[in-house]
Amino acid sequence: MGKQRSREQSGKKTQNKQGRLAGIREFFRGVRNELRRVNWPGREQLRQSTAVVIIIVVVLGVYVAAWDFVFRGLAGLIFG
Repeated sequence: MGKQRSREQSGKKTQNKQGRLAGIREFFRGVRNELRRVNWPGREQLRQSTAVVIIIVVVLGVYVAAWDFVFRGLAGLIFG
């Protein structure tokens, strides 16, 4: 009886492993199919988008730095 149980458990483990591998394969097939459907930007659109991002980051950095300067000065007046 004990040997039969261990064989059944061994069979279930093999089926689980095969099912898991099949699931992983199916997942990556789905990912590959979705990536084929993506409308990738052209070189010019990529340049423009990159320029917009860089400009926004610089502007926001200057904005935050300006407020930091203001609050540092106020903190110096109050606590200094």
